[in-house]
Amino acid sequence: MIRFLIIIIISTSNLYSKNTYAIEIKNLFVDEKYVPAFDVFTMHSTDSEKLGYFSWVFANEVWAEAYGGLTYMPTSYFQIGLGIGIEKADNPLRIGSMIWVGKQNWSVLTLLENGGSGYWHQINAIYRFNKNIGIGFMKEEFTGFGPRLEFSFSNLPVQVWTSFLQLDGNLNKYFTIKFLL
Repeated sequence: MIRFLIIIIISTSNLYSKNTYAIEIKNLFVDEKYVPAFDVFTMHSTDSEKLGYFSWVFANEVWAEAYGGLTYMPTSYFQIGLGIGIEKADNPLRIGSMIWVGKQNWSVLTLLENGGSGYWHQINAIYRFNKNIGIGFMKEEFTGFGPRLEFSFSNLPVQVWTSFLQLDGNLNKYFTIKFLL
């Protein structure tokens, strides 16, 4: 069912004139345990419309989710969204929301969720020094809080980012490749 939702989300994205896709291949190390995962995030709106849509898909070896919904962008630097979807849980209903704030070289993206498996959130606050280097902070439920460093390649739609997150005295590490399509 998750694969079916991924296909629908990507297919319907082509109906809009302004499309953004981010596909991440995540390598998370929690207490020296390797946890591979991937996610797909889309956030769409047109220049002339305040309404748009977003979607989020995440999967690792033991759990997966997909949801999407509508967004509202009252200004060029603020967008909110609310969506519904499913997850791999006894109660598969999942509610998700996103908040994006950004202007010029800085942005904050927040994902908030709740459903059958419980509450989760992720917050990314990034300042871009130039088109190749960004630095900021990341907070993720169950993983921790800490610095995030991003490297983009000038002529390629690829970004590499890393984050070192503290949680209960443990250092959890992300090493991620992000494809911008």
